[in-house]
Order: sequence, then structure tokens, then C-alpha cells
Amino acid sequence: MLFIFIFLSSWLLLSHSCPLTDEYLSRCHCGILTNGESYIKCEENSLNEIPKFKRSFPYDELILTNNNIKFLTASSFNNIKTIKRINLVGNALSYIDEDLLRLLGNYLEELTLSGDTEIDTLEFLTRYPLKKLRVLKLNDFNLNHVNLQNIFINMTKLEVLFLQSCQLKQIPQLNHIQVLNLENNLLSKSIFLSTTYAQLNLANNQLSSIILQNNPDLISLNLSRNFLQEFYSLTISNKKLSVLDLSFNHLSTIDWTSLNENLTYLNLSHNHFQQIQINSHPKSLTSLDLSSNQLKTLENHPLYEQLTYFNLNHNLLDCNCHLKWLTNLTRQALFTCSSSNDFQCQSMLIPRLLNFNITYITMASKTGLLIEWILIDNHQTLSFVEITIDQMLIKLPANQTRVFISNDIQSNKYYYVCLILIHKYSRDKYCRDVQTWEPLIVSQLDFDNNEIVQSDGKSDHHVYLLLIGTCAGGLLTFILLLTCCYLCYQIHKYKTSNCQPVYEQCSQQYPYPVYHCPHHQIIYNSENLSNSTDSSHIETSLSPTQNRHHQHHHSCNHSKHIYQTIDSQDFSTLNGQNYQIFELWNQSLKHKR
Repeated sequence: MLFIFIFLSSWLLLSHSCPLTDEYLSRCHCGILTNGESYIKCEENSLNEIPKFKRSFPYDELILTNNNIKFLTASSFNNIKTIKRINLVGNALSYIDEDLLRLLGNYLEELTLSGDTEIDTLEFLTRYPLKKLRVLKLNDFNLNHVNLQNIFINMTKLEVLFLQSCQLKQIPQLNHIQVLNLENNLLSKSIFLSTTYAQLNLANNQLSSIILQNNPDLISLNLSRNFLQEFYSLTISNKKLSVLDLSFNHLSTIDWTSLNENLTYLNLSHNHFQQIQINSHPKSLTSLDLSSNQLKTLENHPLYEQLTYFNLNHNLLDCNCHLKWLTNLTRQALFTCSSSNDFQCQSMLIPRLLNFNITYITMASKTGLLIEWILIDNHQTLSFVEITIDQMLIKLPANQTRVFISNDIQSNKYYYVCLILIHKYSRDKYCRDVQTWEPLIVSQLDFDNNEIVQSDGKSDHHVYLLLIGTCAGGLLTFILLLTCCYLCYQIHKYKTSNCQPVYEQCSQQYPYPVYHCPHHQIIYNSENLSNSTDSSHIETSLSPTQNRHHQHHHSCNHSKHIYQTIDSQDFSTLNGQNYQIFELWNQSLKHKR
């Protein structure tokens, strides 16, 4: 009773002391909540400006949502400076004065504003320190060219930030923010996500692919209403992720092994899934939504038994005998049937497995698994048969009843072998655990070629990879050999061009005909000329052998001066016109000396 009395007294006091001027009292009212917090709230579509306050009063919240307020001036909150929360969502603000919050820095904890996409600055947030601001929600601003890191670097108390419909093209890195909402922006194409956020909302953007790399603190991620065709997650660096929303995308498959063990909620509704193949699943998952996909049937899996919420509504489920297990789940699944089969099957039309045996044997020095089965398929509805052994997949024709797999099979190991029947109505899966301890010795078995086609234990894609690797190695070797040949040719060419025989240098240096290059030749540079006054002395001081060695050494070092002599026996062979040419050449050399 005392509490009720105090509450009524407070309410009467507030109702008579509402700090609004008379012109706003008919459209606004003051009140108090059961937790003791006070508020001022004005009716929707009734205001074109911030109401006038006749005195300051310590109210906790000002609610002016969905009105027609356009301008926020420096004096808009003058008489309500102790307010903690201001909510102006739904007002298409076109102007905010930079001094708007000058009196609210010591009290304001939460601010919600909606613009009209014309406001492209956040100067009003940085003009004065906002010491207690914890939650900031901005809608319909133009922040594409605003440096958000600089804006929020000093707001150390800020934890929750909403930047919805703000024309952002990138995800800002704001280390002290815990919750970031970037819904309905311009994020596009593929992104590699590495953040420090605990909750991140990227819904209603234009993302086509996302890879979660390093998000150690991420707990909740909303990627709904994008254009995702691929989703990948590195489980080691995203261990805390527990809520994942991938609804309303273009996904047709998902890698269940990339989902971390702490995941509890997964939404895959409104995608393009035609079948669900679960090879591994989070043991903590309790809520799964697969509604509004293209599923016709679903294989029973232990995952579905652990769910507390399982939605299959709005699919194309054929409710025949293969889906009867849905009705036996501990917690009833939500599903709708596209046909009224009442979970019955025409058993004579479906292939039946009568026998399925797996034996670990040694035959003709080969040890492996002999897999045999017996089927009844009177109406020939079986399309083909698949065998899976761990990560290996073997596809076999419908009429085959056994296969021997050897090379990849190891002793002292457990194998999980499945026989999958792909037929007209569905796909039936039968699995066995096999232990390869002591092989059974078999003398001889007759196999057709198609029954030992997988005897090497490798699936087709392994063979293709081996062939591709061989071709790539051969091509690389050829390129290396070609490169070596080219380098050898260039080295040989360089040596030849820089160390020509003496007779070639002789013939190339003089423009007039020289029929015989001299047998004795001394080549030296200008520096040697400066130290010697008589070139003949240099010539005569060398023996014939030394002379030839001296000639070769200088010719390979690009000598600048050439001095040559001709033996008497060569001189005697000249006659007529050749002798005159020789005399002219010899006189020119003497003149140069």
C-alpha cells in the first residue's frame, strides 16, 4: 500500500508539474514508470518543432518519435539539460546546430536521431565532450565521406552504435564499440571480416560473399537480406559465435564443418537449398530454421533430435515414408507437405536392400575392403549407387553388386562406410562401421573390370589432381630448360662480341681493304702511351710468344690504340696495286706516331 501511495503521489506531482508551456500540454504528457524513471512523451504527427519547456526538471527520457521536426537549434534543449535519453526517430531532420548538445554533456546517455540524407556531418557530436553517452542511433544520414574513426575515438563510454541507412560502403573499425548496426547501407561484393565487435548487423546490404577470419569476440552476426552465394567461417578464430542469421540470401549449400561448436541459433530460411547434407554439426545447436527453401526430402540425422526449434514450413516436402521420422521427433518439427501421401510409400516401386556386407580381406598380395550388396529393383527405379568411405566417394552403375577397394585402406583403423541408393523417389543411405584388424585370406575371386575400377582406393578427383600435377611439373621443367638454353646462348654471344679474333678487329677498324692482318700485333691503351715515348721499344722488348699473349689480353679489354707491324715475308708478297695500298697505310701509321 505504501508503494502504491508513493507512486500515485509522484504521478500527481508530475502531472501538475510538467515543465511544458501551455500550448504543448494538450499534445504531450509527463509520466513515471514502475521503475521510477520519468518521461515526457508527445503524440505522433503533432509537432513541427521541439516543444518549449518553461523550467528545468530532472526528467529521464524525452520521446518525440514520428513527428515533423526539421530543425534542431542551439537552444532546443536549453531548459531540459538534465535529460538522459532523447528519442527523435521518425523525424526527417535536415539541420542540426553544432552547439545542440552543449548543455547535455554531463547527463546524456542515449541519443536517437533520424535525418533526411541531407546531413553529411557529425560536428554536433564532437563540438562538446559527451562524457556519459553510451548509446547512439543515427538513421538516414549521409556519412559516406565522414571519417568515423576520428568522430568516435574520444567517446570511450560509447558501447552501442547504430548507423542505419547512412550510405556507408565499408565497415568502420571502432575498437571500443560492442554493438554495431550497419543495416541498409551500401556494403557490396565480397568481404573478409575481421572485427572486435560482439554483435554485428550487416542486414539488407549488397554482399555476395563473406569470409569470417578473425572475430574473437563476435557473438551475434546478422547477414540477412543480402545476395550471399557463399559463406565461410574459420572456426578457430570465431569460437564465440552463437547466433547466425543467413536468411533471405541466395545460398544453395553450406559447409557445416565451418560452424563453431558454440553456435545455438542458425537461420537459413528463404534461400535456395534443395538438399541438406550434414557431415558435421555443432553439438550446441538448438534452433534451426530451414523454412521457405526448395527441399523435397530430408535425410534423418542426429542433429534434428537435439533441436528445440526446427522449422521446415513452406518447402516442397514430399511427405512419404522417408519423412515419417519427422513425426517421431522428441520436439515436433514445423513443416508443410506438398503432397498428401500421409507418409506412405508404394514399397514395390522402391529399391530394397536385402544384404549389405563389408569384409576386410587379403587377396593376391592386396589387402582391402570387399563390399557386397543385394538389391531388389523390380521396376528399375534405381539410377546409380554411391559408396562413401570417409572423404572418398565412389560412383557405381545401378546393376553393380560388389567392389574391391585396396590401396588406400590401412590396417588397424576404423572406417565409416555408406551405401547410398539414388533412385527416382529419393536417396536411401545405409552405413556400417568397419574395423581393419585381421584380414581374411581369400584364395581367389573373379572380378569384372568395373568391379575393380576403384581398386586403387582413389576417387576420380584424386586421379585428375595427379594428372594435373604431372602435366604442371612437365611444363615447369620444360620452361626451366628453355630458360637455361637461352641464358647459355646470351653468355656465348656476349663473350663472342667482346673477345673477337684479332683478324676480325683488324678488318673492322679500317674502312679500306686489308687483305692480310699482321702476324704481330701489339694492342695497348692511351694510358700506356703516356708512359712510353717509343712504341717500337715495346714491340721489340717482347718475344713472339709474349707478343701474342699481350695482344690477346688487350683485345679482350676494349683497347683504344692499335699498333701493328708486318713481317718481311708478308711484305714480299705484296705487289702492284696492293703494294701501293700498303705504303699508304704504313705512312698513315707513322704520321700518327
